[in-house]
Amino acid sequence: MNKGVIVGIDIGSTKICAVAGIMDSIGKVKILDMVEEPTQKGRVSNGTVVNLEFTALDIDRILTKLSDKADINIQNVIVNISGEYVEGRSHQNFLTRNDSRTTIRKEEIEKLAVDIRKSFRPTAGNLIIHTFPQEFIIDRALVPENPIGRFGVTLGGNFFLISTPNDPHIALQQTIESVGVKIQDNKRFIPLKIVHTLFSPLADAMSVLIEIDKKLGVAVVNIGGDTTEVAIFHENGLRHISVIPFAGKSITNDLVKAFQILPDHAEKLKLIMGDVPPDEVGKNDIIKIPGVEGLPDKEIVAKNVSIIIEERLKEIAAMAMAEIMHSGYEGQLINGVVLTGGTANIRMIKDVFDQVTNGMNIRVGNNVRNIGESSLSKIIDPKYATVVGLVLSGFLPLDERVPQEVIWGEIPKSQLPPNPINGFETRNVGRHKEVEPPAPSQEEPPQSGGLLSWLKRQVQTPKSDFGDDNGYL
Repeated sequence: MNKGVIVGIDIGSTKICAVAGIMDSIGKVKILDMVEEPTQKGRVSNGTVVNLEFTALDIDRILTKLSDKADINIQNVIVNISGEYVEGRSHQNFLTRNDSRTTIRKEEIEKLAVDIRKSFRPTAGNLIIHTFPQEFIIDRALVPENPIGRFGVTLGGNFFLISTPNDPHIALQQTIESVGVKIQDNKRFIPLKIVHTLFSPLADAMSVLIEIDKKLGVAVVNIGGDTTEVAIFHENGLRHISVIPFAGKSITNDLVKAFQILPDHAEKLKLIMGDVPPDEVGKNDIIKIPGVEGLPDKEIVAKNVSIIIEERLKEIAAMAMAEIMHSGYEGQLINGVVLTGGTANIRMIKDVFDQVTNGMNIRVGNNVRNIGESSLSKIIDPKYATVVGLVLSGFLPLDERVPQEVIWGEIPKSQLPPNPINGFETRNVGRHKEVEPPAPSQEEPPQSGGLLSWLKRQVQTPKSDFGDDNGYL
């Protein structure tokens, strides 16, 4: 049996995937095995788990398979956070050092981060899940690198804080903790331990970016099933995030409506014709779709399928580009855009993004960063960027400039005011409590948000807390 195994669980609207990894002797992460299953209808909507009981059963089954296949114990998991209402915003704070004759210490960076979280005002009902450094300020001088070891009277920093609605986050935690650890001959129930949760495109960044990408400027665009998620980095710091409620399923739905075919047939059409741009398809090329329940086969003009796919990809690319412009970093992302997610496998997507972004550097992400020997050649597929990044985040720092407690840590209870204010809610992440899961939903939950909701938020988005036009959602 292996010790120190970390398992990443990517819970998406099209698939639930679990990957196990362990650190090898040369400091690389070895991928041991993976298991994935399609996400059943009614389990996940717009990146958020909406049926806890059935999703927990799915995860339990998947982890049991992974434990058996890889011959490992599974006790620790890292899970992705997604959803249309994940928010990010910059915030600044300072502290005056007690002894400026000594160098800045790790503990002072941690205290600064705690003060940042305590003074930050997330949207009411939201919980802070990540605190990323952008740059530090020592005696009014900007310091982009690690400040530990420097001298100064005042220590400040610009941080990017990510928050998510509290109730779905707790529901996700309860879903995971209702699954028992996977240890052979275990006779009693012990809940899985969540090492941490991680916003999906930040997990992608762990898989597909190197440090020079973040330094020169890059946007990670994860095009999944229900949502397209954007994370923008510049000068080593996370500057902007966004969740757009349109992605790969939008293409499938368009094909269903246009040709009156089953979703399964539309999905196959998307995979086949997505590799062929409209100008490469013959005008008389016909695709036959099998008839359903005795109905005759349906003949579809192939060129029309390719045109629909291309047009929807242009819309998704345009919305991603709008986020880049909204962030204030248009023209500053030297390393361009890295595409991840299952929809990134559509061959024409690179050319579409190239056209819409006016020639920005566009590439499809390959999950090779810090990955050691692995027998799973398919892990380089961009649709696995999130789950591979989750595993990597269990072994490697998300930001090498600060102690990882800065990014993951919550406010210690001893430093909380008697009555928490400003919308911040504390929670107990202790042992599993027996919770009666809600009954499974009988129908697909209504889709929240949509294009009008997304456009409305672009207009109403507040600026950062310290008056900068950069780095806000």
